[in-house]
Amino acid sequence: MRILQISHYDRQGGACIAAYRQHQALLRAGVDSRMWVRHKETADPAVMAHCPPAGISGRLRRLLRRYYLASQQKRAGFLGELFDDRSEHGGQERAGIPECDLINVQFSQGFLDHPSFFRALDPSIPVVVTLHEMSWFTGGCSYAGDCVNFRESCGHCPLLANPGENDFSRRAWLRREEAFARRPAGSLHFVADSRWIAEQAKASGLLKDYPVSVIHYGLDTAVYQPLDRQASRHAFGIPDHLPVVAFCAASVTDERKGMKHLVEAMEGLPEKPFLLTWGRSFPKALETVPHLHLGHIDSEHLMALTYNAADLFVMPSLEEAFGQTALEALACAVPVVAFEVGGIPDMVRSEKTGLLVPKKDSRALSSAIRQLLGNSQFAQQLGQSGRAMVVDEFTYAQNAKKYRKLYQSLLQSSGHAKIEVPALP
Repeated sequence: MRILQISHYDRQGGACIAAYRQHQALLRAGVDSRMWVRHKETADPAVMAHCPPAGISGRLRRLLRRYYLASQQKRAGFLGELFDDRSEHGGQERAGIPECDLINVQFSQGFLDHPSFFRALDPSIPVVVTLHEMSWFTGGCSYAGDCVNFRESCGHCPLLANPGENDFSRRAWLRREEAFARRPAGSLHFVADSRWIAEQAKASGLLKDYPVSVIHYGLDTAVYQPLDRQASRHAFGIPDHLPVVAFCAASVTDERKGMKHLVEAMEGLPEKPFLLTWGRSFPKALETVPHLHLGHIDSEHLMALTYNAADLFVMPSLEEAFGQTALEALACAVPVVAFEVGGIPDMVRSEKTGLLVPKKDSRALSSAIRQLLGNSQFAQQLGQSGRAMVVDEFTYAQNAKKYRKLYQSLLQSSGHAKIEVPALP
């Protein structure tokens, strides 16, 4: 059973990191998994990067297509994050692609040209699409917010300066519909990383007639595990006498990550804790709070050490398909305080592994932080329960077992019954 994961990166951004973790989990389970990416950042020999044709004709083709797609986006007037289902490669990204029995498409926007990919793909090869966000069943938005147009056929998109019945989102929706329809019955399967994403997918006009399963992300619990808290703090020079709250985001300017509400929550605390953060930048509004900003962290082991230096982790996201950072914190026995949105409740279970509060309620967020900082025994109990939950439900082994079972069923139903499949434990 040869599985090919297609992703834009192998280790950059939450969705691609999740894809690489899935790839690692499958390898450990004895599955022949490979990755086909545009940009390779690891030294993994099972990850192969597409090298665009260097000849003049190939470069000119990409350049012209890049300008063509950019002109369409400019005319549409993007007002927010929208992913085009097409790419500048226009099918060239399939050159040199490794042979496989099944393809698992991960986050590949900007790399994989979806229309040409589905048009040229061998109909005997099953396809699994892992849904890390919503763009596979919308007109391109990764999160629809309050918009429900995707439940029909998109159009009149609020993220466009020039919305209309046949706008950019509607045309993208129709291209996706046509691409999916090219697949033989039973050869296209969607996997959601949370129950929330699965519910949104099944409610969409695009995927209502396609199978959608829920398979949670897996984590290496030998890396993300409880460590000595005092030693972890000393590693970063954090004072012992202050309670520590952790927070991270790829971009603090991304409104979806809820930085505004974290600032308001911190302002509402009578005694300010030490704030430990990492990501691209630190918000100026919190510079008066005792803090340490670590910038971008790539090392998994350093990340685990960072979580272990905290008393609790705060996740004020307003929309989140899953929330890997919360899972990482829980694996380190650090309780999580978060808004009750998206896929977060799949792992942050209020009063069991953390505390959930209503979306955008900064006062409730502040109160939850204060509750845990003021009751170390309760916080420790939640953290221990979180660690036990991760070990029971969110390991590499569990993720690989579920994906391997899905792959096997799709291969057998598509006539590949003779393919050797490792026995399930």
